[in-house]
Amino acid sequence: MRPASGLRDAYVEVVCTRGVPPPGSRDPRECESNLFAFVVSFVWIADPEQQERGLEATISRVQRIPPEAVDPTVKNYHWLDLTAGLYEAYDRGGETVLLVDREDNVVEGPGFNVFAVKGSRVSTPDRGVLEGITCKTVFELAAEKEISLEARKVPAGEVREANEVFITSTAGGIIPVTKVDGEPVGDGAPGPFTRHMREAYWELHRDPRFATPIKYY
Repeated sequence: MRPASGLRDAYVEVVCTRGVPPPGSRDPRECESNLFAFVVSFVWIADPEQQERGLEATISRVQRIPPEAVDPTVKNYHWLDLTAGLYEAYDRGGETVLLVDREDNVVEGPGFNVFAVKGSRVSTPDRGVLEGITCKTVFELAAEKEISLEARKVPAGEVREANEVFITSTAGGIIPVTKVDGEPVGDGAPGPFTRHMREAYWELHRDPRFATPIKYY
């Protein structure tokens, strides 16, 4: 049987907006909130070939809007800084972008969190980021496997010198980054820790604890 939407591999999203005020008013208290729910074909943040070889990321000179201005823990569509960073990355030969804060610490990218591996130390930014579900899953996997992982300030220079870099997103899971600013990360191939965590992540999708069978009508 086919699902009502006609889709089996799908992305479901629910969006709540404040809405708009009456014509001529800019008073947000007069807005009428709206709720939108939709389903679309599942899309990847990186295509299968990129997921296998790793992404080429650029650390942008564009700063992420600080959390004092826009709370990043609330998923929103305030993407002007991310879009500006993407244009810079494309101009510099990159495929995606990592934004920094005013202190030149890496923060996040468009739709993903970032992790850096240096020796036995695995780190991810702790401030100015969306608290992604896939990011949280990496912490859970690390704890399960007794791997030390910390959330802290991650300087851009540390990402450039990392042995491994990877990103996390619902639209792709765990994806290696094999070039940063045009230079190879490690030996230029997805590293062992990234591969291990990526396999563990997708294995969870077959675990009945985290999967709910869909009954199609």
